[in-house]
Amino acid sequence: MKRFIAILLAIGGVMFVVPTLGAAQGHQWASGKSGIDFVDDASVVLEKKVKQSKESALQKLYTDLFYTPVWVEEKGLTHFGNEMLEVIAKDKTLLPSMKSSKLYADVTEKLKTLESKKGGSLEEKVDLELEMSRLYKAYADYLIYGGINWKAFKAKLASLKKALEADFGWVVYTPKQTAASVLMDAITVGSFKKGIKKAEPTRFNYAKLKKYLLKYIEMEKRGTWKTLPKFSKKITAGKSDKAIPAIRHNLALEGDLGACRGEMNATLYDDCLVKAVKRFQRRNGVKADGVIGKGTYALINTSVSKKIRLIRMNLDRIKRFRREASPVRMELNIPSFRLNIFDHKKLVDTIRVVTGKPNHPTPVFGNKVQYIVVNPWWKIPESIVKKEMLRHLVKDPYYYERRGKILKATWDENSERIDPGSVNWSQYRSKSAHIPYRFMQVPSRHNALGKIKFIFPNQFSVYIHDTPSKKLFFRTQRAFSHGCMRIQKPRELLKAFSLYNDNIDVEAIMKRLQGTEKKIINLKHKVPVDITYLTAFVDPYGNLNFRKDVYKYDKYTLKTYDYAVSSVAHKKATSKVKKRGSKKDKNGYQISEVYEN
Repeated sequence: MKRFIAILLAIGGVMFVVPTLGAAQGHQWASGKSGIDFVDDASVVLEKKVKQSKESALQKLYTDLFYTPVWVEEKGLTHFGNEMLEVIAKDKTLLPSMKSSKLYADVTEKLKTLESKKGGSLEEKVDLELEMSRLYKAYADYLIYGGINWKAFKAKLASLKKALEADFGWVVYTPKQTAASVLMDAITVGSFKKGIKKAEPTRFNYAKLKKYLLKYIEMEKRGTWKTLPKFSKKITAGKSDKAIPAIRHNLALEGDLGACRGEMNATLYDDCLVKAVKRFQRRNGVKADGVIGKGTYALINTSVSKKIRLIRMNLDRIKRFRREASPVRMELNIPSFRLNIFDHKKLVDTIRVVTGKPNHPTPVFGNKVQYIVVNPWWKIPESIVKKEMLRHLVKDPYYYERRGKILKATWDENSERIDPGSVNWSQYRSKSAHIPYRFMQVPSRHNALGKIKFIFPNQFSVYIHDTPSKKLFFRTQRAFSHGCMRIQKPRELLKAFSLYNDNIDVEAIMKRLQGTEKKIINLKHKVPVDITYLTAFVDPYGNLNFRKDVYKYDKYTLKTYDYAVSSVAHKKATSKVKKRGSKKDKNGYQISEVYEN
């Protein structure tokens, strides 16, 4: 196996390269032992050093590799070593403060030293091998896991749950990929460049969001973004204002202005710019009325460095979402208040959603929709009874019965009905008191769950459901529920499910919806649903969107975020950067449309 791995690594050649951001210089060490002899000798030294080391990552990596050197061979670097350094040198998302950037600097210095020694001793080459593995591990971890301090974030959520007395959370998923598995895949395909791509997610438009990160890094590097003058008054169509040229300039950089630019220095708020502002407003999740008020003005004035931090952080959130792909799936993003249904890459439907209030956040997790309930009962959680209903029950025990909510002995819909007037509700006022009865709302058009609910069993007891309160869907900010997700078009979602479940008789269900008889429909094809929290994301049409941090999760995350450093004057810590001629960005419209909120 050791020799087989060595042969795979040797396929691409062994030219020694010291890479830089500008260009690479080719070098070779003096000839020595044959490749296989070097592998045998180096493996003995490598095994001894790794076993003496307390670094579990190195031990895991080289145990899997049978202590075969990956990056270094007798005459120089393997093609894998060259490829890795080239990939890292060209990765503009890296910051000088990152561990991989610092290790890259150390490795390139050691390469120069060994080159001056015509390759150095076997021990020195093995030391370089280990340094390059440390560099690889740091870089692979950056791509796989990102820089969010999830332990600190979850500790903050735990304190919030206690303070709010609400059940919510954020399930952080561990990717199946590891630095060791990605490297083994790369060795198998014979290319580090191809193999390392498996370290990053493929879902949630991750690759497109990363491209936008590179665009904004370049924008910041060039210093082309303009800071607007202090806000003075609301700007409406047909008015003139000194801030208009800077607004037009920034919207052109972001691609909202398109080909309709006119005179860039004109102070008139013309029709062309109004359309651009509306487009910008839609991308930022605010009312697209074309009026530049204080809120829109502040959004247009948001610095590039802040946008870079937000994009970085949201890329790292995606790294810890579920990576398993499914042809038919649903993705619900809380800050955008929207549910998207996909069939492979095709967007089947997009539906407006009402999510949990800031004091009752909708949890972040993934699951599968198992069944659908037509004409559901609403079984009211005890927490809602105690927090919101008890004060009315103490004054008037029949307050909720008159409003269609009945009291039962258990959660069983057929259990004994209890007379609310026979209960001393005052005794349940203390936090520790347990109410032994259950309030339910019978199926009807007034039921809080509406006429349909979609169930995916989970630890938070939340689900997707219809609602009689349709007017909330016409607001841009839609955080009003107790944690469950209300959808604007439940019948359309039912029809979408019927495309993949032939046991769903849409016509029969529509007739049943006219009555009140409950029915459960088990899905043959369980549909995955991912409930996410992204404040910077690429929508299904390819446009970069930003959203309000409705639950303050950005604030909590950025306090302990590893990569919060700005990328101004972005460059590698060890490389000389060639000055490039400036290229004008293509600021035409996307070949698509932008979400209506």
